[in-house]
Amino acid sequence: MFVNRLTLPKASIAQIRARILALVLTLGLASARAETALQPLEGIREAAESAVRGVIDPALPGVKLETVPLDPRLRLSGCLGKLATFANAPRHSQSRVIARVSCVAPAWTLNVPVELRRTHTVLVLRRAMGRGETIAAGDVVTQKRELPGLASPYVARTEDLAGRLTRRPLPEGTAVTAEALGAALLIKRGQMVTLIAQSAGFEVRAPGRAMADAAANQRIRVQNLNSLKIIEGLADNDGTVRVAP
Repeated sequence: MFVNRLTLPKASIAQIRARILALVLTLGLASARAETALQPLEGIREAAESAVRGVIDPALPGVKLETVPLDPRLRLSGCLGKLATFANAPRHSQSRVIARVSCVAPAWTLNVPVELRRTHTVLVLRRAMGRGETIAAGDVVTQKRELPGLASPYVARTEDLAGRLTRRPLPEGTAVTAEALGAALLIKRGQMVTLIAQSAGFEVRAPGRAMADAAANQRIRVQNLNSLKIIEGLADNDGTVRVAP
């Protein structure tokens, strides 16, 4: 029985091996070049954060920005020039801004969300407060809290509590918001006030006694001490009560 065998010269085998090795190296280099040609995602995130920080007032303390992680599967061609960015200035209540990052050559654009947080001073109640109570400086303790957005809904200074009453019951440990407090009282029940009536360039004043509490621009019932009649007027910023003639 005869078997046919193909016998190659040693030189041919060496050439084939060299070609295979060269092909493998070529594919490896091509793959490496493809990887290096991609735009680094971290650079995109940094550009987006820088764009947002550029439209925020640098005088604001405690501002923290954090770019939302990008999808690691994202593949963008490496930009041949500097990345271009754009972001609108955030509103005070806005906790997320979209920064636009783009490249001219090769052309691509990506919208990158950037989250905003800021550290604020807040006043926290030491004890529970009922509705209609005045919060004194000794009723609160100062704390630092990191909140979303640039603005804070919380009262930060004890001076801002002066004369203001709670709108509802507040448990111990509550951070006091401006919304939880009514306007500062200008007039208190039983207080002596001046009634002012104006008409055609004339002004008439009379003594009166407040029948209820009132804040600025709030309607209040007052007793005219001259006529002893109960009338209604509007509490003015100077503590007087303006009435219709």
